Amino acid sequence: MQLQGTIYIDSVFLLNLVMDLYLLALVSKVLGNAATYPGILLGSAVGAAGYCIILCLPGTYMLKILFGMIPVGALMIKIVFKTQGLKELLRAEGWLFTFSFFLGGFIIFLKGKIPVTADKSNRWTLLAGLGFAGFALGKKILEVCKDRRRNHFCKVKLPGDEGIVEVSALIDTGNGLTEPVSHKPVAILEEEAWEHLRRWMRPEKFKVIPYHSIGKDNGILEGYEIDTIKVKGNECEKQYDKVIVAVFKGKVSKGGSYQMILPPEL
Repeated sequence: MQLQGTIYIDSVFLLNLVMDLYLLALVSKVLGNAATYPGILLGSAVGAAGYCIILCLPGTYMLKILFGMIPVGALMIKIVFKTQGLKELLRAEGWLFTFSFFLGGFIIFLKGKIPVTADKSNRWTLLAGLGFAGFALGKKILEVCKDRRRNHFCKVKLPGDEGIVEVSALIDTGNGLTEPVSHKPVAILEEEAWEHLRRWMRPEKFKVIPYHSIGKDNGILEGYEIDTIKVKGNECEKQYDKVIVAVFKGKVSKGGSYQMILPPEL
């Protein structure tokens, strides 16, 4: 005996439209792309329609989803984010399917924990609600990650030749550079910014900083001890005394977004 069920295509379309809205909003957030609301809505509608068409095609469900949703997902990404090049397209689609798996797993988990989802009369509404809960959780996680990444950068104030010199700094947790005699952590400042700090280039302040890096077995950096620096983060400003700063002959950031590298101790 073959069992048959009824699929309400309008309900399937609406549910997938809502889920695609959540997914594309998460992708937009992680990519930092200024996607428009009409664009996200259009992309979601295309995705929902594509899913319904794939569902009606012959073949096993898993194969249809696997081979059918890849081009549909690519079309959604192209509509919403207007990606340039294959690499950018694949990256965005990778995030789309990552969030899809996350959201699907989250809904399955909650369905097993909430008995009310067994009520089939309002199943679609409940699924959309569970999807929103997953979307809210994913959005919160992305915001926390973004805040932590932002906190890796700060402002540093140094006493210069003609007043305070303020530079942007990266807090590098991998910076284990130390002065060999005192074993104090060493900050690194690019040479162009150091031009305004020549008052500290005195013999009693001079330090020799040996270092090891990828591509160069050994090297020596010229360093100087600065009496006081101030590190300003998002929440407060802290003062550090007797800080050793090494001079880097070049740019510490290729894009010029920061001019100094701080050790995590600072």
